[in-house]
Amino acid sequence: MSSRLLDSIESPSDLKGLSQAELAQVAEEIRDTIVSVITERGGHLASNLGVVELTLAIHRAFDSPTDRIVWDTTNQMYSHKLVTGRRDEFKDIRLAGGLSGFGEPAESPHDTLCAGHAGTGLSVALGIAQSAAIRGVDSWTIAVVGDGAMTSGSSFEAVNNIVHFNPEKLIVVLNDNGMSISENIGFLTNWRKRVITHPEYQAMIARMRALSRRVPTGDVIYRLVKRFNDSLDTFILPTVFWNEMGFQYLGPVDGHDIRQLEQTLEQARLTTGQVPLVHVVTHKGHGYEPAEEDPIKFHQPSSPLGAGSGAPTYSKVFADTVSRLMAEDETVIGVSAAMLEGTGLEEVRQRYPQRVFDVGIAEQHAVSMAAGMASTGMKPFVSIYSTFLQRAFDQLVHDVCLQNLPVTVIADRAGIVGEDGKTHHGFLDLSYMRCLPNAVVAAPMDENDLQHLVYTAYKHPGPFAIRIARGTATGCTMDEELRELPLGRGRVIREGSDVVIFGLGKAATAALEASDLLVSYGIACGVVNPVFVKPLDVSLLVDSARASGRIVTVEENVLAGGFGSAVLEALSAAGLDDVAVHRIGMPDSFVEHGTAGDQRHELQLDAEGIAAQILETFFPDRTAVSAASD
Repeated sequence: MSSRLLDSIESPSDLKGLSQAELAQVAEEIRDTIVSVITERGGHLASNLGVVELTLAIHRAFDSPTDRIVWDTTNQMYSHKLVTGRRDEFKDIRLAGGLSGFGEPAESPHDTLCAGHAGTGLSVALGIAQSAAIRGVDSWTIAVVGDGAMTSGSSFEAVNNIVHFNPEKLIVVLNDNGMSISENIGFLTNWRKRVITHPEYQAMIARMRALSRRVPTGDVIYRLVKRFNDSLDTFILPTVFWNEMGFQYLGPVDGHDIRQLEQTLEQARLTTGQVPLVHVVTHKGHGYEPAEEDPIKFHQPSSPLGAGSGAPTYSKVFADTVSRLMAEDETVIGVSAAMLEGTGLEEVRQRYPQRVFDVGIAEQHAVSMAAGMASTGMKPFVSIYSTFLQRAFDQLVHDVCLQNLPVTVIADRAGIVGEDGKTHHGFLDLSYMRCLPNAVVAAPMDENDLQHLVYTAYKHPGPFAIRIARGTATGCTMDEELRELPLGRGRVIREGSDVVIFGLGKAATAALEASDLLVSYGIACGVVNPVFVKPLDVSLLVDSARASGRIVTVEENVLAGGFGSAVLEALSAAGLDDVAVHRIGMPDSFVEHGTAGDQRHELQLDAEGIAAQILETFFPDRTAVSAASD
């Protein structure tokens, strides 16, 4: 039985002595490994398959970790992990205790940073290169930018500064696969279209084609015209653009030709007085036909969204409700930032292509653009994953809330997200949205709540935020007619005189299950679905506090400044400081990757954990009695 060459690669230095044929074999073995593990485990597939040869070429041309490789974003580092001493651990990627699905300096000195948000790489790389120059360290910094990062405005801020500072040992590798998660949009993507459709350019082509029909060698001239058109696409336009920006442009290079990649990277090391930009053209999903044909679907296949329960995802319920509103009101608009598929808005765009906007990886712009729309009487719904919405905090403050505009923000994937881990948990949004003046902040317990909240936000004349969980909803019966919910009104879903749990959003279901568990201890545990974080239903809270004397809050958000803090503030303002309150939420730390179920269990956010904390905090004697009876 023949052994794999990949099994002999313990560090990047082991790649340097391989022949081109051996490198091709390693590349094939890397692809086989990624496909076999990720199709079973879940993770980022298409983007990683596209950078296999590029990864090998970079490691052969440079000396990691002395030379620093900065990946943007780090979800395309699987090949890098496989050749930097983590091959044997790769089978457990994204599992608790296993490798991270992103870069992780704690795993290896070859990883420069842990980053799950696009648009950070160029700025970080510039900082590293400038630091090396100041400290007199002789090392290269290589920024690999791709998978949509160049649709991010922060990338262009960095580009401007890179050209200004012009560091001597920084190389930018533009991994051009034409995709982020959704198809790329924006200036760079549409630049060629604008040039080749310019009237003067079209007139020139028309004249040359007319000439080709009148002369004996016309077919030769026509082929030259076509070649010119092709060269405009592949060489002239990017050369002019990046050279004018101030870079030394090298490319385009076939991103799946290791020899050509190595030669170009070696050329980039030659000092020219300008930062070199190596334009690498790759094919997302390369080498795996299903991912090549549908790179969007295979960007992150087999994600643990609880498929199979029969219930729709929260994202789909949101999108379906917005679609209903669009059918009745032409002022309703959908906006997302390179996440149309994930947020459910792609299907809505198919029905209303003029009223659903994908702005690329530019969350700040998405929110400000929505504010502009709202200022003219439109009703925009901006759906952005909670972890990415963090980037638009200033725009929420200044452009939406300060202006008191009717922009609805959907914080998708709020709370625990599972295998994507610490870069993607949406565990801060309650804290940074609850403090916003003029804002309403809500979280649905189930899909029926969600559809009514979307309608309520549509009717509301000011800023409105709805946080929704990742994955499938509860499968509850949904009302046929949409209705407006009274602002700041919660709902008692179970009476209880000993203790009352205020379970926010998805946590309300776990609270109900915890209440069932407490029955065996003789504890009458009430459960409230608060629905609104701001304004809080103070009347319901005060009544519950006075009736039971014990309040428990449960939220998938950090405790600092979250829903539990709002409850404490409200009770203090009502003069009920003597009411016992126990807050359950996410810790003041970043939560590592693993399954969502395991994470909730470890953080005691599941039914067993909630019940255990209530017993320990308020009824320790009941636990002792139960143990004795067992």
